[in-house]
Amino acid sequence: MTTAPAGLAAPPHFALRMSAFFGGFFMINGVALPWFPVWLEWRGLSDVEIAGLIAIPMAFRVTMTPIGGIIADRMPTRRFAVRMFIVPAALVFLLAGTAHSYWPLLLLTGGAFTLWQLALPAGEALALTGVRRFGLDYGRMRLWGSVAFISANVGSGALLGLLPTAAIFWFIFGAFTIAAIMAFILPMTPRTVRAIDDATRPETKPAWKVLSHPGLLAPILAGGLIQGSHAAFYSFGSIYWQSLGFSSIQIGGFWAISIACEILLFVWSGAMVRRIGPFAMLALGAVAAIVRWTVFPADLGGFGYMALQTLHGLTFGAVFLGNQFAVVRAVPEEMAGSAQGVVVLFSGLIMAGMTALSGPLYHAFGPEAFRLMAILPVLALVVLAIHHLFLRQPLEA
Repeated sequence: MTTAPAGLAAPPHFALRMSAFFGGFFMINGVALPWFPVWLEWRGLSDVEIAGLIAIPMAFRVTMTPIGGIIADRMPTRRFAVRMFIVPAALVFLLAGTAHSYWPLLLLTGGAFTLWQLALPAGEALALTGVRRFGLDYGRMRLWGSVAFISANVGSGALLGLLPTAAIFWFIFGAFTIAAIMAFILPMTPRTVRAIDDATRPETKPAWKVLSHPGLLAPILAGGLIQGSHAAFYSFGSIYWQSLGFSSIQIGGFWAISIACEILLFVWSGAMVRRIGPFAMLALGAVAAIVRWTVFPADLGGFGYMALQTLHGLTFGAVFLGNQFAVVRAVPEEMAGSAQGVVVLFSGLIMAGMTALSGPLYHAFGPEAFRLMAILPVLALVVLAIHHLFLRQPLEA
């Protein structure tokens, strides 16, 4: 790890200010992920329109992320870049409150969520500067994003038990506003440290060189397929639970328990990957996803769904970590950044495609659409089996 020059201290309360940013940023997701589709349904959109309105901006965000990173690199500071994206995001989302039909909602909400997402790379880069230069703990800063996600889940669900569905819009806008405020308290690294970062930044490698590693395609594709199997749940999970008669408080609890299990898995991830390895983590996540989506359409009752939601720690957490550790093992350090970009691109495009498909599937088959998602982790297991049989040696080379 490269450190800052001797005697150069971190800006005051660096870790605390970064934690506040991550909390504000992921609070938006904590409200929008479970409730945004519900608000769209209340707005009069069909199942197909809801899926399209979520999927199209998702695909656009994925393709725009590298461009957003380039723009952020050209800004005077990382803090300025975050503000440049997240403040307009809040204002654009506010305009979406005046829209009532598909295309205006697509343009305004899609634009807001895209700008919001583009703020994250600059924020992450600032946090990692604190890790590299000042020896701070990244995990302890990032953890507050998950805490905020859970709090937003539970809090918004409780409030929706007392308020009409129309309030969801103001919940999301409120989260945008908090995130924008947190962007104004971000630390700014000293010019000396920024000069070190610029001087030591590795040369960017083209994506095709990263993908040429034979042991990298398997975890990227398998992980993308497993993550993509969440598409119907992310789009219609809350709507389906409402149709079963669960209250908004209960639904918020279902989402919260999944993130809590994800956090617990992150805590124990180091020992887990040392014991079973990244590819076994991917396989474990695939098996858990098959079970989760096969069982999900059944009316399991409150305790049943609470238990089923604990599998999120494997279907998302283990898969995410398996991907990260597989990339670390498969590519040299100087290509890790490019490899991460490829992971985001592949998984994002698969998720966007499956989200678009989930609308017609849910419209045609209802809850059985969740069960159809189990096909993707089955395919992921096939990919991992092919890797195990034919590509293990190149990975170790």
